Amino acid sequence: MPEPLPRLTTRLMEWFGLSQTRLGQCLGLSRAMMWQVHTGHRSLPLPAALPQAALTLALTTTPANPAPEPPDADRLRAHQRACQLRAAQLAFELDAQVARAAWARRRLAALPILVAALAPAAAPRPAWLTHFEAEARAELQRSGTTTQALRRIQLAGLTAEAEAAGRLLAPGAPA
Repeated sequence: MPEPLPRLTTRLMEWFGLSQTRLGQCLGLSRAMMWQVHTGHRSLPLPAALPQAALTLALTTTPANPAPEPPDADRLRAHQRACQLRAAQLAFELDAQVARAAWARRRLAALPILVAALAPAAAPRPAWLTHFEAEARAELQRSGTTTQALRRIQLAGLTAEAEAAGRLLAPGAPA
């Protein structure tokens, strides 16, 4: 006994990833007519029988998991190059952050000596010394240990992503 049409249309839609409207277009049916056929209120019009039979044949003979298409090597190479370029930029930025954090730490380490020499006891600090310290603290916020750690994490992620793209490009790599 043939499968009831509403159940068959549901299977066709699920199998081929079609909406009800799109299946109706494949069968040459209007949206309203497709709804009526799908819900069982109307039978399938004769002109739609051949496309429906072809789709049903394809449904029953197509494997559930066909072999995947090969990856697009050009896109993978472009992505790999983009990751490598961004990783190189991050490495350059990280080197600059390390250098800036070093002078900021040296400033803060020198601060007690400078304060003792330039503002003994209750004497006010020179304005430049206040700026000297503020600039160092601000630079550590921008370039200090936490910022460097986050940059290293980004760098590691991009490096791993570029390597993964390279593995997919290798001969015999799974798709």
